[in-house]
Amino acid sequence: MKQTIFASDLDNTLIFSYKHALDTDLCVEYLDGKPQGYLPPTAPAMLEELMEKALFIPVTSRSVEQYLRIQFPLRCRPRYGAAANGGILLDGGAVDQVWRQESLELVRPWRQAMEEVLAAMEEQPQAKRFRMVDELFVFAACDGPQEALTLREKLRNRTPLDVEVTGRKVYCFPPSMHKGAAVDRLRARFGAERVICAGDSPIDRPMLERADVAIVPHGQLAQGLPCPERAVCGPGERFYEFVLRQAAARIE
Repeated sequence: MKQTIFASDLDNTLIFSYKHALDTDLCVEYLDGKPQGYLPPTAPAMLEELMEKALFIPVTSRSVEQYLRIQFPLRCRPRYGAAANGGILLDGGAVDQVWRQESLELVRPWRQAMEEVLAAMEEQPQAKRFRMVDELFVFAACDGPQEALTLREKLRNRTPLDVEVTGRKVYCFPPSMHKGAAVDRLRARFGAERVICAGDSPIDRPMLERADVAIVPHGQLAQGLPCPERAVCGPGERFYEFVLRQAAARIE
């Protein structure tokens, strides 16, 4: 059997906010004691079955601390997780130090640029909170999506970093620290012949472009992907449920 990796984004791909949760959904994350992140009720059984045939590795822009907040049910808890946009590989919750050092070397040419963009955030009223994430990229939170877009346009003219927006969040990534590079490294690390990727935002696009199968929502992200196979979720369907059905159907 071929070694297959199912590399999936988390937020708004597999896990979703309490704002979108139904009464039957399963809470897997709490923040300050309050429910934060959910899985569909069918997810544990579907992930358990999928993990018998493939290596499930979440690939997320969450920090290590944020990733470890997620409490997957034991039956479907992944051994590995790629946090910090793939820059940190976790094995059973422990940081793989070799992988981390390789990532720090990859971003070293952009260390000064990250420090400069952090300083620039001080001058931008749109950036309400900002910080360096696990020494690998810069993150800012704004009041809303329009403020985030405004901040992106201001920063793009001032930095060689890749500036991306999802909702009210702004990310400044070194060009080497993208999810596509993480998928390449995971493929090499585990000797995978086939990689199935799922994602919902522009941050996921480099990963989706390197996939053998890309699972995406309806819309702009689905356009122009060079991968051999695509599965596109129709409007009105819950993407979180679509992802697992499509991944399971495509594992050889």
